Amino acid sequence: MESVLRAAKVISRVLPRILPSLKERHEDAVAAEILMGRLRKIVPIEIEVALMGSAAKGTSLGGNRELDIFLLFPKKYEHDRMCSLGMEYAREAFKHERTEVKYAQHPYLHVFAGRYSADIVPAYKISRIEEKGSAVDRSQLHAHYIKSRMNADLRNDVLLLKKFLKTLGVYGAEQRTEGFSGYLCELLILNYGGFLPLLNAASKWHNPEIDVAGHYNGKQIPPSLDAPLIVIDPVDSNRNVAAVVSQTSLSRFIFESRRFLKSPSNSFFFREKQSHSRKKIAKIMKERKTHILVLRFGAPNVVDDILWPQLKKASQCIVRSLHAHDFEVFGYYHWSDGKECVLLLELSRAQLPAIRRVAGPAVHFPQDCEKFLKAHKNALNLHIEHERLVAVEKRKLQAAEAALKEMLRNPVKIGIPENFIPLVKKCKFPPASSLLSKKCLDFAGDYFTRRIA
Repeated sequence: MESVLRAAKVISRVLPRILPSLKERHEDAVAAEILMGRLRKIVPIEIEVALMGSAAKGTSLGGNRELDIFLLFPKKYEHDRMCSLGMEYAREAFKHERTEVKYAQHPYLHVFAGRYSADIVPAYKISRIEEKGSAVDRSQLHAHYIKSRMNADLRNDVLLLKKFLKTLGVYGAEQRTEGFSGYLCELLILNYGGFLPLLNAASKWHNPEIDVAGHYNGKQIPPSLDAPLIVIDPVDSNRNVAAVVSQTSLSRFIFESRRFLKSPSNSFFFREKQSHSRKKIAKIMKERKTHILVLRFGAPNVVDDILWPQLKKASQCIVRSLHAHDFEVFGYYHWSDGKECVLLLELSRAQLPAIRRVAGPAVHFPQDCEKFLKAHKNALNLHIEHERLVAVEKRKLQAAEAALKEMLRNPVKIGIPENFIPLVKKCKFPPASSLLSKKCLDFAGDYFTRRIA
C-alpha cells in the first residue's frame, strides 16, 4: 500500500512535466490545420486529407512536433497511381519547404515546416480491414479504435507509459530500436485500464499473449504471429502489433516495471543521457584485458527498416562463425549511420593454441568410429579417452583477425544477407582505438558502460 501511494506521488509530479500545455495543443492544432489546408488546395475533393497518429488521438508527449497527415484515396485508384499521385500532390503543396522521400510499404514525403515536421502518407480510405490495399491503410482504423475508447485519464496514462519506455530506450517501433510503438502503448493501457495496472501485470509477464478485442477467445494464436510479446491488433486479427519488440526490449520493460513498483522515483522518467569521455572508455577497454576487434564496412543503400535487421543478422552470422572456430565471443555490438557500418567484437582472447581437440564417437558405434578414423587420418594424434575416440589436430587458423578475414572471403557460406555480401568482402579492420573516434564513441561507450541504472 505504501509503494502504491509513493507511485501515485511520483506520477503526480511527472505528469505536469510531460503533458502538452494548452498553448502547445493550440499551436499543434493550428499547425496541423495549416499544413492540411495547403494539401486540400491541391488534391481533388474526393481525396480526404486527415490527421492521424498520436496528434489525432491526443496521445502526444509534450514537446513533440511531429505530425502524420494522410491523403485518403478512393479504392478506384490503382495502387501505383495512388502512390505516385499522393507524392505529386505532397511535393506541390510543400515545394517551398525542405522535404525527404521516405519509405514504408510505399513512399511517403517527410516535410520540414518551421518547428514542425510532418509525414504526408498516401493511403486508401477504408472502413474495414478487408478493404485495405496496403499496411498503412490500417492507421485510420487504429485512430478510430483508440479515439472511441480513450478518456482523459487513459490518455495521461499513455503519456506516462511512453515517457517510461523512452527513458528505458525501448520506445519506438523502428527496427533500429526494436521497441514499443505508440499504438502498442495505447492498446496496453486500454487493455489493463491504466499505467500502474499495466506495470503490475508486466512485472509478472512470462510469454505474454494479449488479445485486446478477444479475436481468438482462448483459441490458439497462429504460430505465424509468434514473438516475445504478442498483442493482437483489434482491427486486424492476423497482425501482432508487438512483432518488432525484441526479447531484450521486453525484458527491460518487465524488469523496470518491477523495480518501479518496488521503489517509485522520478528517475524512471527523467534520466540524463550518460556522456562518454575518450579517457574513460580507453581505461575501461584496457582494464578488461580482452581482445577487441573492429570491423568497418559500407552500408547498403536501403531504408533503415531493412538495414538494421540485416546488419543484426550479419553480426550474428559473424559471431556464430567465430564460435564455430573455437573463438569465445564475450560480447558484440553493431552500429550504422546509414553510410557506414561498424561491428565491435570483444573476444576472450586473440590467439588460439596451435592444436585442437576433436571428440569422436563412442567405441561401441563401429561404423561411426571407422568414419571418424578416416576423416582424421592425418591427425597429430588419435587415441581413446574413456569410451570415445579423440583426435588432436593442427589448427589452421589461430589468430582471430586472420580467421575472420578467411571467413569473410565467402560471406554467402556463413549466411551474410545479400545486401551486405559485397560490402563485408571489402571490410577493414581498424585498431580498437578507432572506437574512441567522435563517430564511434557514443555507441562504444554504450556497450562498455551498459548497466542496470
